[in-house]
Amino acid sequence: MSTELCKQIYDETSRDSARSLYVHVPLCLAKCRYCDFYSLPLDTQAAGRFVRMVVRELDLHRSSLKEPLETLFIGGGTPTALGADLLTALLAALGPLINSGTEFSVEANPGTFDDSVASALAAGGVNRVNFGVQSFRDSELRALGRIHNARQAREAVRLARSRRFPRVGLDLMYGIPGQSLDDWRDNLRRAMELEIDHLSCYALSFEPRTPLGQELARGAVAEMPEEEQKACYQSAIDLAGQAGFEHYEISNFARPGARCRHNLTYWRNETYLGLGPAAASYIDAARRTNRPDLPAYLRALESNSPPPADCETLPLRGRMAETAMLGLRLIEGLDRRAFAQRFGLDPTEAFPQSIRRYAQQGALLITPSHIRLAPWTLFASDTILADIIAEA
Repeated sequence: MSTELCKQIYDETSRDSARSLYVHVPLCLAKCRYCDFYSLPLDTQAAGRFVRMVVRELDLHRSSLKEPLETLFIGGGTPTALGADLLTALLAALGPLINSGTEFSVEANPGTFDDSVASALAAGGVNRVNFGVQSFRDSELRALGRIHNARQAREAVRLARSRRFPRVGLDLMYGIPGQSLDDWRDNLRRAMELEIDHLSCYALSFEPRTPLGQELARGAVAEMPEEEQKACYQSAIDLAGQAGFEHYEISNFARPGARCRHNLTYWRNETYLGLGPAAASYIDAARRTNRPDLPAYLRALESNSPPPADCETLPLRGRMAETAMLGLRLIEGLDRRAFAQRFGLDPTEAFPQSIRRYAQQGALLITPSHIRLAPWTLFASDTILADIIAEA
């Protein structure tokens, strides 16, 4: 749809205000060799323009927000690549949206996290910092094209801890070329030694347009065998559990009380607003996605026009399927009562074929309150989730 139709959808469907806001910073010091997300090399002039224009975009959609926000998340890209001064300006504009109960998260790269950035984040009200560590082994970080090394990763987490951010988390990646199961377990142990509050564990995905994806296609690197990846995943569950973490979503672990509330908004398919190139919003069954084009984004907002975007209004069956698929990613599963209150049907009535088939196989566990994936299906859950979407 055109930008004008996107604006019309939001003007006509403003009944459901968002309590969660995502800001996408599409800038990095360097592109990682596996990354297929929208980001561009950092340019100081473009970065300054971006901060000013994302604030202008916020002003355009302020009526879609219910303040104070429950969650605010700045991701990317690399938000900390903006540096302390631009981060301070951005956080100052966002500050009026939050209060002491808001979960305010920022993604950070260990290679761009220093005293000045930590001070800017703390002064701006940020209470949750999540580091894209990926590995504590320098050889693996070089294979991924990360800009930091293992020492910097440890120092960044310790710096965040010393500044007393209430929540500090990190991401790790398994299936890296050349990585063994023992290497992966060592990464997990090193993460736990840093006394983090949250851990995300993902398998490396070889996207076709990325350097690593192209190397895989020509045989220069090989994927870790599936059974070994499965063992890596199970090791994460085991070691995180031994360290006192709750496994609360397929790829996510948290200490009690430290779950990422912002991501729970997505997994519960609740309302949120997104700002910045490539950011998506979901309000009143309408999804608007800003086009991944920073120059066009800046030109439009500097001309006092909304940024170019694509919109769709999701049909009822589509909303039901997305809610079921996302809810099943949670270890506690899909809340049957919440689903029925939202859509007027129990999930077993909405998707009888898929749910019956997988329940008979023992892949779905059904209780009076929830429907959840059996533990043995978590590593290969995509088929079940895709079948629910297909039934819709």
